[in-house]
Amino acid sequence: MVRQHDSRASSSARGNGSQASTAPDRLDEAVTELRRLTQGQLFQALERLADVEDIRGASGVSVESVRRLREWSAEHLRLAAELEAAARCCRLIEQELNRQIDATLAGSRLEADTVGDHRDAPPIKSQPTSHRKKNRVTGVSGWLRLFAPHRHSAHRRPGKESAKASAATLSHPPITQSGQPLLIPGMPEADVTALILGPLELSVAGRHVVRWNSLKARAVFQYLLIHRGRPVRRDVLMDLQWPNHTYTSARNNLNVALYSLRNTLEGPWQGLQPILYQDGCYALNSELKWWIDRDEFLSALNKAHLVRSSGHPVEAISRYQNAVELYRGSLFEDDSTSDWYLAEQRHLNELYLQALESLGEIYLDLGEAASAQEFARLALAKDPCCESVHRLLMRCYASEHKQQLVSRQYSICAKALRDELGVSPGVETLRLFHDLTSA
Repeated sequence: MVRQHDSRASSSARGNGSQASTAPDRLDEAVTELRRLTQGQLFQALERLADVEDIRGASGVSVESVRRLREWSAEHLRLAAELEAAARCCRLIEQELNRQIDATLAGSRLEADTVGDHRDAPPIKSQPTSHRKKNRVTGVSGWLRLFAPHRHSAHRRPGKESAKASAATLSHPPITQSGQPLLIPGMPEADVTALILGPLELSVAGRHVVRWNSLKARAVFQYLLIHRGRPVRRDVLMDLQWPNHTYTSARNNLNVALYSLRNTLEGPWQGLQPILYQDGCYALNSELKWWIDRDEFLSALNKAHLVRSSGHPVEAISRYQNAVELYRGSLFEDDSTSDWYLAEQRHLNELYLQALESLGEIYLDLGEAASAQEFARLALAKDPCCESVHRLLMRCYASEHKQQLVSRQYSICAKALRDELGVSPGVETLRLFHDLTSA
């Protein structure tokens, strides 16, 4: 009886799907079968069979204990078959949805190509054919280039032109193309690439993860990313994501989230698991090559500080620009469901502001006041109440003998502090204002 039921459950994901001739039919059948498999009975069985204390208590040799153990064994086999069938249904649904997404994206690419062609079409019909081909925009990438700024090398020798170009580039984060990983200058090839400064962007073995099947899986992954390099206890993840659940319920939910996460991170790893479990702890597998923009951001800042302190301003500019270019936005900018990372988010925001301010100070020391002003304005756009950046702008204007702009900047600073924080400029800012205007 058990064998017959297991066989029927194992083939339920295929069922009539092999006879269906169209993708919608296969999708409908998979959804119907999945709905049947995931009714309340299945989840009740999961909850009941997850606790093995009753099985452990069935010790001793008796007819009753043997009968109970056989019933448990049959129930576990049936449940395993049902879960396998449900997993196959999920995979089939995912395949069909991916086909529909690919078809939709293909249509959007065709439409984008048409829009791009019309956008760059020459206004004069008699324009030579060769010139039209030169200006022609092809593909989604060409269409997006109409709106994306041109990036400049961070290793160019500092000067007015290069600094303004770099500042303009930093004020506009790069655009992610549909279905393609976001490119960062100098990004090496990695098994898993995670961009977490700004909206989360994940690429696994060169495959861009467009969507998450489980938001809890994403939340667990975010926590493991921030704590990469040290194990995270299972109880910590359970209390963080399911604080009001029973221990058994939280543990089951965590197992489901980790199963989804492992599927998301699935790649040609030859038996390597991206998420390791040992002694009640989880960790990212260090045998895989991970590239995380937050880690690279912190590393670039450390190198920039060392180079600057050693008296190499040109190289320091390059290092700071490398760090700033990695900062697309606040940590996990598109996640509004969690708050455990807010302290780290504020810390990284502060480091970003300091990097912009450092760039401005270095350019001012090199006599490039106009370039310094560009980076100072980027910093104030992020935090209008940063007094040290206001002081930097005041010094820039004073170096150009623009005392009127010094006074105006002080007024802007005072107004921002009054409106946002209800305070007045500090003693250092007030002293600098008097020194610059009296001179």
